[in-house]
Amino acid sequence: MTEEAKGVWVYLQTEKDELTKDSLEVLAAARKVADKVRQEVVGILLGNGVEGAAKQAVSHGADGVLFVDSPEFGTYFNLRYIDAIYAMVMARKPYAFLFAANELGKDLAARIAFRAVTGLATDNVQLEVEDYSNPVLGDFKNLLIQIRPDFGTRLARIYTPRHRPQMATVRPGNFAPLPPDPKRKGKIERFDFKGGDYPAMVKEILELPPSPVDLAGADVVISLGLGILKDGSGRPRNPKEAYEYAVQLKQALETKRGLKTEIGATRALIYAEVKELDGLIDKSNQVGQTGTTVAPKLYFAVGISGALQHRVGMQKSAKIVAVNTDPEAPIFKIAHYPIVGDLYVELPKLIKTVQGATIAN
Repeated sequence: MTEEAKGVWVYLQTEKDELTKDSLEVLAAARKVADKVRQEVVGILLGNGVEGAAKQAVSHGADGVLFVDSPEFGTYFNLRYIDAIYAMVMARKPYAFLFAANELGKDLAARIAFRAVTGLATDNVQLEVEDYSNPVLGDFKNLLIQIRPDFGTRLARIYTPRHRPQMATVRPGNFAPLPPDPKRKGKIERFDFKGGDYPAMVKEILELPPSPVDLAGADVVISLGLGILKDGSGRPRNPKEAYEYAVQLKQALETKRGLKTEIGATRALIYAEVKELDGLIDKSNQVGQTGTTVAPKLYFAVGISGALQHRVGMQKSAKIVAVNTDPEAPIFKIAHYPIVGDLYVELPKLIKTVQGATIAN
């Protein structure tokens, strides 16, 4: 199947008849890969009344869209969706197939990979195309290289030379959507699929309340790490004080500068279950590999050393301000504005600066 495989596919998700931001990001990732291998980007779209979203996909970089449009697909039911997508894969044999690394994408990608007897690299933060040589397997041209965080402090490079499609999920926040081009033309094609009888059915859908923390949509993120447990001299401090400083900075940024601001935290701080922070931060605040990937205009890393698992979740921020007592902290390698100092001294200064007050030396 490797020789005849053609096309870089993207599974597209919709919300209120428009493509989700995650889908637009994965389209941008697919465009990068497809240009390098000189193949087309094909959007895969399932739903009821999806032709408008198909045209949107073309304007954002797809060369074509293959879709199933039926009332049966108006509600997500994974067994029916998997059957339809697998039928598409077997009929058209794509070179690569990309999904967003969100709840729905992870549900579908693993099941499709299993049926297609191919590999799946999950939670990728970058994609490359390179030649690959293996003394046992041989030489391969234009192979998709899937890059994801490892369990340690490294990035793992995943190679799947012998099976197609090469499948990957892409973590949101790592690719910027391409600007729409209403003049782009693409082939929008209906795929005929007749589903069978299933031993289960969707009876009711209940929408969960949205999270009170919108890290991905924030202009500014102020993240706290384990460093807030001590001051610059190593003496224990009440971490709630640092949290309150973060709230003051958030309020100043929103009221004085008009910037939507959220408070984030490292996984280490959240799972430390610090009693003083109970009810103030939880998993909805987590930034990093197992949390939310963010790319705000401005990111504050307060008391954060900068382990790889955290950096992959925020390193594409436009500007990074880091406050840490350790001048060798890894976070300073990517910070645009490194501040070596006591966060309990520096945060009040930052608050006054944002508020427009003069700081005495």
